[in-house]
Amino acid sequence: MKLYVKVSTSLMCIFGFAQLANVHANPLTAPVTTTATPTPMRWVVNMGDQSQGTAPAGMLQTLQNTLGVSVRMVRPLLQPNSYLVEMQSLPVLGSLQTPQAIRAALQALPGVRFASPDIQLQRTAVPAPNDGAYSVNQASYMHTGAYASLRMQDVWEQTRGSSNVVIAVLDSGVLFENPELKGRLLPGYDFVSNVTPPTGTRENGTVFDSGSNDGNGRDPDPSDPGDAPPPGFNCPDGSTTSSWHGTTVASVAAAQSNNGQFLAGMDWNAKVLPVRVSGRCGIATSSDIVDAFYWATGSGRVDPNIGVNPNPANVINLSFATDTPLLGGGCAANDMVALAIADARARNVSVVVSAGNNSGGAVQYPANCAGTIAAGAAEQDGQLANYSAKGGSSNFLTLHVPGNNSGLYAGASNTGGSTPSANGSTAFLFAGTSFSAPMVAGAISLLKAVRPSLTPSQIDTLLRNSARPYPANASNSTGLFGRLDCTPTSCGAGLLNVLGAVQAARALSNPLPVANVQQSAVVASNGPFVLDAALSTNSAGGSANLTFSWQQVFGNPVVLAGTSTSALQVQSGMAGNIAEFALTVTDTSTNRSNTSVVRLANSAVNERTFTPSSTSGGSGSSTGGSGTGTSTPAPVAASSGGGGGGGALGVSGLLGMLMLLGVWRQRPGVA
Repeated sequence: MKLYVKVSTSLMCIFGFAQLANVHANPLTAPVTTTATPTPMRWVVNMGDQSQGTAPAGMLQTLQNTLGVSVRMVRPLLQPNSYLVEMQSLPVLGSLQTPQAIRAALQALPGVRFASPDIQLQRTAVPAPNDGAYSVNQASYMHTGAYASLRMQDVWEQTRGSSNVVIAVLDSGVLFENPELKGRLLPGYDFVSNVTPPTGTRENGTVFDSGSNDGNGRDPDPSDPGDAPPPGFNCPDGSTTSSWHGTTVASVAAAQSNNGQFLAGMDWNAKVLPVRVSGRCGIATSSDIVDAFYWATGSGRVDPNIGVNPNPANVINLSFATDTPLLGGGCAANDMVALAIADARARNVSVVVSAGNNSGGAVQYPANCAGTIAAGAAEQDGQLANYSAKGGSSNFLTLHVPGNNSGLYAGASNTGGSTPSANGSTAFLFAGTSFSAPMVAGAISLLKAVRPSLTPSQIDTLLRNSARPYPANASNSTGLFGRLDCTPTSCGAGLLNVLGAVQAARALSNPLPVANVQQSAVVASNGPFVLDAALSTNSAGGSANLTFSWQQVFGNPVVLAGTSTSALQVQSGMAGNIAEFALTVTDTSTNRSNTSVVRLANSAVNERTFTPSSTSGGSGSSTGGSGTGTSTPAPVAASSGGGGGGGALGVSGLLGMLMLLGVWRQRPGVA
């Protein structure tokens, strides 16, 4: 039986778009009426340079005469020559009935530089998204529910993601016309290689082998043609219709949120890279999955006819699981999928895999491969969902993600039974750890938006340390419909806590990049000369994501070229001159900057050592706050420039196992 409930598409949009700021002026915005109790109104009046720190004589009297009401001094502001004054409400009669009229009258007075109402600013909170399914079904587990709820509205106040982050969804493909995915999809690829199943059916009429279901093999079209079996046959899970599984998974992670459509995704801005790995009945082979991994990460280690992925993933979601009884049920270090996962992590890509739907059993393959984040399912109160895998391991990180009180997740889908319906975009409620996984993937994409330099190991640590503990269960019963006891040993690290992880990520310190200038030398002629900063490094010690900005800060002006490149060309003007040049390198992945100053001197002038300035800026200080920090390096000789640096947590080693069986998605909505 399919475990889904249709979400109505006619739900009213009851919440408005999140405003960056709500600005309210005191009751001057409405016509003033005479009341028994006058309403005080506060204004800031600046007297230019006339007041000399104290209110000029007669200022209050002049204001009273102009406004026709009593005016009192509240206090001088720290801003020079500005004063906060309070006046009683204006009479009904007269021309001063609007803030604009009052401002004009005050600013027309002699000596008044400006006048402004004392405006009230409201904090910039994020209202609930106006997506229909959010208010009806998602808010319970994404924000307002019980213990395990993710508090996503609080998360979205801090970050709604970044379009620079790419989530690769290895699945059945996607429906490009679904409104929740429009504008979010990158060019993907179809890796399903088996066009026609080599064998037919099992004796009971069940399809045994997968086929592409699109009439061809690998191609650049990752759209979902449907994964229904042929007429008259059943899939191994008993289903006879298409699941649109990839579209659902992609929407859970990164649906186009707050667009008045079906649902809200975890990340409002991340891009989705659709990579088709499963065909008929949602069956995928491990060989196709491995190739898809290497392509999705941008490694180029695939068929040269396919080409290199121009949009490498930051996180991979694989919502597939199976048992491997012939191989001992585990995942060995030399397993091909495990090696692909390790390669992805080495390329700074996190891998999230659904834990499986075996009702309290051990985490299934390939979520049990080392280096993965295994995503299980929980209910709002933190109890394990009755269908979810349970077991934890030190080889991989296991987290459980809340659905509603039945462990259901809202996701985009299509009403088409076999092929997609042109007007069939909709949303359903789904059960299965297939949909726990993209919630974790979406959480990781938010972390990457906050700290683009985060490594998979750092992300693992943030998620593990911030996880909520499993609650003590009231029942010791286990099984399909019973409560499943959880401890860190038996279940995993705990319940996904996106807010805690984001806050911890914001508190991390990003090291400064290094501004390294070569060829700072004594000059024997008028030029041209080159100052080379190619050896500068980013916050992680590499060369990617660096921008350069040169500026002359001392000496007679010279002619420069290449001021926004790593190589500054001093074309002329150095004859008899001493000149200093400031190089600022910025790591665009962390928004941290570092500046060094270097000197050029004509041979007739003695060169001196100097101490460069060094600043950090961008999105955070060295303590992860919202301001600008500074770093002061040791004095640097005139022959070179320098800056700060830092390290990052290491990447885990290669781990895994050999998989000889195909991997399939267990439905309904099951990983």
